[in-house]
Amino acid sequence: MYRLVDGKGRARLAVVTGGAGGIGAATCRRLAEAGAAVLVTDVQTAAGESLAAELRSAGHPAWYHDLDVGSEDAWRRVRQAGLSLHGRASILVNNAGIDVVRDMAGTSLADWDRLFRVNSTGMFLGMKEFADDLHEEAVETGQLSSVVNMSSICGLIGVAFQVAYCATKGSVRLMSKAAALEYAALGKKIRVNSIHPGTVDTAFAAQCLKELGEVGFAPSPEEARAAIARAHPIGHMADPYEIADAIVFLASDASRFLTGSELTPDGGYTAQ
Repeated sequence: MYRLVDGKGRARLAVVTGGAGGIGAATCRRLAEAGAAVLVTDVQTAAGESLAAELRSAGHPAWYHDLDVGSEDAWRRVRQAGLSLHGRASILVNNAGIDVVRDMAGTSLADWDRLFRVNSTGMFLGMKEFADDLHEEAVETGQLSSVVNMSSICGLIGVAFQVAYCATKGSVRLMSKAAALEYAALGKKIRVNSIHPGTVDTAFAAQCLKELGEVGFAPSPEEARAAIARAHPIGHMADPYEIADAIVFLASDASRFLTGSELTPDGGYTAQ
């Protein structure tokens, strides 16, 4: 078990976007179990507040705050909330993301802009808002701070009917590398890595599979699901906690020599 506490045994603050469900909720639970204080952020207020209450009832410091990741003002409010509740953050998990499954001809400019606003711009704004806090906390504790940016196998390979999604996730990969190099050049004590899961068995994936069926990838969502599971050499889609465990590794000092890297928990999908 990785321990997300500082040298004095104090919980490190982790800010998680899209934390109310799916991979985000699993990540919040795993971070809390590892000793972190968790600020759950999302636009799903009821689910986010419920998760924070669940974590507190288990003895973990946790809070919820609304966050539209595409809003610079919303990011400022989240930062101030974190400072008031616990202090400076040392872990930022940029997990929030959306998808649209559609052929290119049917993908509207509004679809394209919406995906970039959440999947890419949101991560840029988060890193920009929290950079000073992450660095200052690292200087004080002697532990490098960590940013984990959620990409996808769709940030490494092309996938039909997901042109916009692939474009956003590819941008996350290179934005993470560029940020890692920039922070190093500036002497900021912040590691930045991207994570590239295969298909994860969540409500998000279920919606994508439904849409894949609608565009003709498979005769039905059930057959689309079976085809996607077979495409992973490991034989199944990921459980959200399998990705959350990888995120905790990147957040922890166990990965302290990793920056500008990409971790690919994809069940062998991109090895083919």
